[in-house]
Amino acid sequence: MVGLADCNNFFVSCERTLNPKLENRAVVVLSNNDGCVVARSNEAKRAGIKMGQPAFQIKDRILSGEITAISGNHLLYRSISLKVHEIFRHYAPRTLDYSVDEAFLLMDGIPDSTLAEIGKGIAEECWSKLHIPVTIGFAPSKTLAKVVAETCKKKGESVGVLLNASEAMPLMSRMPISELWGIGRRLSKRLYCCGVYTIADFAKKDVAWVRGNFGVNGERSWRELHGEQCIELSHVESTLQDSVSESRTFPEDVDDYDYIRARIAIYAADCCKKLRKMGGKCKTAGIMLETNRFKSEHSFARPQGSVRFDEPTNDTAFVCETAISILDRIFTPGTYYKRAGVWLDEIVPADSVLPSLFEPESILAEKRHRSHLMKAIDRINLSPGVPVLKLASQITQGHPGHNDGYSSTFQSPK
Repeated sequence: MVGLADCNNFFVSCERTLNPKLENRAVVVLSNNDGCVVARSNEAKRAGIKMGQPAFQIKDRILSGEITAISGNHLLYRSISLKVHEIFRHYAPRTLDYSVDEAFLLMDGIPDSTLAEIGKGIAEECWSKLHIPVTIGFAPSKTLAKVVAETCKKKGESVGVLLNASEAMPLMSRMPISELWGIGRRLSKRLYCCGVYTIADFAKKDVAWVRGNFGVNGERSWRELHGEQCIELSHVESTLQDSVSESRTFPEDVDDYDYIRARIAIYAADCCKKLRKMGGKCKTAGIMLETNRFKSEHSFARPQGSVRFDEPTNDTAFVCETAISILDRIFTPGTYYKRAGVWLDEIVPADSVLPSLFEPESILAEKRHRSHLMKAIDRINLSPGVPVLKLASQITQGHPGHNDGYSSTFQSPK
């Protein structure tokens, strides 16, 4: 049997752990540039807010207080995600962390009769320890586990168990084909034209017809719906991401170059720390600035720039220096900015980066020294919160309404 553990409205649930007043309110979380909705509370869904809906379309509802909009805090979501996935691992022989808020639980060797109790234990522990609601569905295949979990969400239940694939038809008949895992908007339209409107309609088709019209991937989905495990996800166990990023919305619009420079340095340092933690180095670094799209007196602007390195790196000082040099190119004096961010792309395993045969020993020694220095800083800054050691470029005199511990006032670690 396979389980799917899915955190409900994860980004919104994370925000509610910080601010309980958001409970029972229509809440949406916006994308990195506050451009569109990426998460909705159940109340927001009932209010008609769509996933991916542009923020400007609901601006009046946000300003009136009907909808509470929050800029994404991905550091918070990542931190809570790690704790949630750790709970999953306590209950399952093996897990596949499919996304920040989902994991497949591979229950080989676990008696079917205990699955409901295990699912209940997961849901109760995630709620009691982290205040994160979780739905778990167990079934003979990953796709059916998703069907069961989605059905439980709609019913308001935390755990569902489907022991036999032949009993799934009533569940699938109530789910539109667009909700089938792996079926996007384009394929849904094609299936509509073939008279397939529900997942059950798809499951009832002949396998030869599915293979002929939708290829091997369509056939795998069909077989999964009939209880056959044929979708492998071993690639999701890799700890190396394609990119890392860090961005924040300022508490108020800012035209202070020194303040923004310090924020860029802080974000770059955080990205490099993530990079080293996953054992990677990046080939490209970029930054972006953004003005306030809701200030009608100014035209919206989102300048950005990037640099590709001669060789991959995860050196905080070097990346921060590069990020600040990009800032110097795109910053416009007198312009008020609402948001800034840093991203690192083209990530490769750190141990795959070989030194040049033609580099002098002095340069190689300096690189080894810098690598040891970064590791030492990471060990000293191991505890969460404000780092004990930081670059001078990360320090600012602060800004009204913003206090994150990076001000020039010395803060003694406890």
